[in-house]
Amino acid sequence: MDTNELKEEESMNEQIPDVKDETIVQETVLEISAPEEHAEVEEEQVENFNALSREELVTLMESFLTEPDYNIIKLKINPVKNAFNDLVSHERQQQLEKHLEAGGEKDDFKYQADDFEIRFNSALRKVNKRRIEFHENQEKHREENLIAKQEILKQFKDIIQNEENMSRAFNTFHDLQVKWRAIGPVPSKNMNDLWMTYKLYIEKFYDLIKINRELQDLDQRKNLEMKINLCEKAEELILENSINRALSKLQTLQNHWREVGPIPRDKKIEIGERFKAAHDKIIERKKEHLEKLKEKHEEHQKIKTGFCEQVEQIVVDENIKHHELQEKFKQIQELQLQWRQTGPAEKTVDEQLWTRFKTACDNFYKQKNDFYNRRKKEFQVNMQAKTELCIQAEALMNSTDWRSTASELKRLNEAWKKTGRVDARMGDKIWNRFRTACDTFFNNMKSHFSEIDKEYEENYSKKLQLLERIEQFQSVDNREENLQQIKNFQREWTEIGLVPIEKKDEIFVRYKKLVDDLFSKLKIGERERNEIRLYKEKIVHLKTTPHSNDKIGDEKRNLMHKISQLNNDVTVWENNLGFFAKSKNAEQIKKEFEEKINSAKSEISKLKQQLQVIKTF
Repeated sequence: MDTNELKEEESMNEQIPDVKDETIVQETVLEISAPEEHAEVEEEQVENFNALSREELVTLMESFLTEPDYNIIKLKINPVKNAFNDLVSHERQQQLEKHLEAGGEKDDFKYQADDFEIRFNSALRKVNKRRIEFHENQEKHREENLIAKQEILKQFKDIIQNEENMSRAFNTFHDLQVKWRAIGPVPSKNMNDLWMTYKLYIEKFYDLIKINRELQDLDQRKNLEMKINLCEKAEELILENSINRALSKLQTLQNHWREVGPIPRDKKIEIGERFKAAHDKIIERKKEHLEKLKEKHEEHQKIKTGFCEQVEQIVVDENIKHHELQEKFKQIQELQLQWRQTGPAEKTVDEQLWTRFKTACDNFYKQKNDFYNRRKKEFQVNMQAKTELCIQAEALMNSTDWRSTASELKRLNEAWKKTGRVDARMGDKIWNRFRTACDTFFNNMKSHFSEIDKEYEENYSKKLQLLERIEQFQSVDNREENLQQIKNFQREWTEIGLVPIEKKDEIFVRYKKLVDDLFSKLKIGERERNEIRLYKEKIVHLKTTPHSNDKIGDEKRNLMHKISQLNNDVTVWENNLGFFAKSKNAEQIKKEFEEKINSAKSEISKLKQQLQVIKTF
């Protein structure tokens, strides 16, 4: 109650004259102006909901369903919802990134809500339904209160116009005032008109009736007690932890204060100043709270501006590596966590900062997704190249053409090194496939040459034994038998096969000398020996060329074909000799055919020797 209202009430009471007992006097009650609503202090920060986990936020939202006083929870609902939505948004982003890293497409991504999100949304719907029901009930109660107060006003009017018993009129009027004060608020659009009508009837009532001093004093003492009680309740609000709750209750006390009638004159200033003192302390608390809130908002604004600047400085270069990008991603996640744990700035500024921060984060995630999309395409190209190399290696892994295949596999290995990286999940698999093909060939080759080395040592031992036998050979009188034995030695030497390369020259020189000595003793022509030796060298050379088995096989088939053809010719020529017995010039023709037959047999013998050389390989 301000000083002007106190003076006005005091002035009106001074106009009330002293009267005798049972005399009703007229008194006009001073009433302060119509109630004014206290606006809630915006953004009272009771708790930092951003620091809570999803499970804690779900539990908190579900607890709102059992809170009997909706006014206690109504300011907490949106902050809890926003904190939970931030966590859900973060979870959705993580699921999308895992989907993309697993090779999925962004358009195919489907977010999977967990039980916490389902429980939270269910609780939120129920809380929102409760909020709607609360406001509907509030409005309904206000309309009912309006009707009730309008009915009381009608009764006020009836008393003023029709009641003749002033004592009964006073009691009834007083009871109606009690009922009036007990009725709750009405719709704001009707509040002022209703209040002005009520005040008018109060003034008319006291104009029409004259209450005696005793009844007036009794009424003022009752009003004094009520105002003292209101002062005590206002003083209790000074210690109220929640400034919003304190202001709301102070508004209710102010409404009641205005509705209480006059009090003894000597207490008016004292009680009015007491109530005003409590009122001013609460308002001062409101101002202090707003100042502290402003300081916190400025501090939070500075911190969040720093977060925005840090995120904006995190960029994805074209040549960035995977582990470097992951480090930047962790920095973004840490900044997002710190953002959620930081309180709000001033509402408009906070919204602008959030838009700036979210835009910077979204820009990073876009660059990150573009990087992995490019990397995915690069991996696919490299995977195709590696797969083709595997196919080529697998086609060669069972080859026995050791020299050319080994050279080709080495070339494939060099080509493999030049191909880029592939997806880590497929890298080991494709490498093992390629390595298995290469290892299969080289293990086979190693095993093959290991056996050959062993065989070469055995051959060396056999050839040493053969050389001893050649040294001990004693020729006989029959030249053909001696020649056949030498050929048998040669055939056996060839059939024994190769010896270790470091011993090859030594033992061959020894062998060649022994055989040449034998041929010298038998006077076998150098040409025949050279032809056999040259043909053997030809076969040895073929053995070292690619596809040697096929080439030697072709050579063998050609020899056998020539031998078969010459044998057929010899048979035909020998059969034809009988036809020349009685013919003219028979001796000359027979001689020619015999020369052909001997020449063919000599060629057959030579071809057979060559065929024998091939068979030894």
